[in-house]
Amino acid sequence: MLVRILFLLILFCSLFPVQLFAQDTTKVRQNIFKRVVVDGRNTVLTIAHTYARPLHWQKKDLLALGGVAVISGASMFIDEPVYKLMLRNQHKTWDRLERVGNFLGQPENNYPIMLAVWASGVIANNDWLRDTGIMMVASVTSSGILQTIAKEAVGRSRPVFGRGAFDFKPFGGADYHSFPSGHTMLSVATSWILARQVPFVPLKIVFYTLPVITGASRVYVGAHWLSDILLGSALGIACAESVLRLYPLIKQNKDISLQMSANAKGMGIALHF
Repeated sequence: MLVRILFLLILFCSLFPVQLFAQDTTKVRQNIFKRVVVDGRNTVLTIAHTYARPLHWQKKDLLALGGVAVISGASMFIDEPVYKLMLRNQHKTWDRLERVGNFLGQPENNYPIMLAVWASGVIANNDWLRDTGIMMVASVTSSGILQTIAKEAVGRSRPVFGRGAFDFKPFGGADYHSFPSGHTMLSVATSWILARQVPFVPLKIVFYTLPVITGASRVYVGAHWLSDILLGSALGIACAESVLRLYPLIKQNKDISLQMSANAKGMGIALHF
């Protein structure tokens, strides 16, 4: 895991070079602490505004929601044939891709990488790394909370248990956590931010493609139905797009000043919002 994180950091820093300047130690600590405070506030506000955004939806947003609902609902009628197709085509190659997709959709793998990207930006004072890290964390956290609530409230049985695509039991436990796909939501919420942040088309294509592997892998192992993947993807995109729109506004509209002072009695920190 550490090797993967270091590789990602090297890749980002090579694409977006940073400059470090020799500074007084106290000044460096003050600047880093201020960045952490500012970024923490911006992250919390971005997540909060993302959840409040549906209250400000316009007609086009409601139409988009209706379209997603119709497509997801219609796909439920082909969920079982698609799953059976997956069962008939098990292969070692697909097994390896499944492991890749599963890795990309696990929060314990994603959060260390996202936080490493953000922390490197804080230390190096690189806005691209800071902004990308913050938006990934906000996007994934927003989608994660949403999918956790939805899984419990909807209570759809997973394909692997053989109860069919229309078996529902709200608050029925882990066996009924099929709808929507959390792995897919997380993968989309992360990759969508990265795809929008990088300027190189080949990298954009890679980031847009990765969630497809995750979604297919979840159907392949019987953890989710196709319709779970489609809705999870739509919700992940919605969270990511909200963050991409809201975070720049939140970042511009706040101003936090920080002062550190030291005397015989100790050290003091003052924050001014």
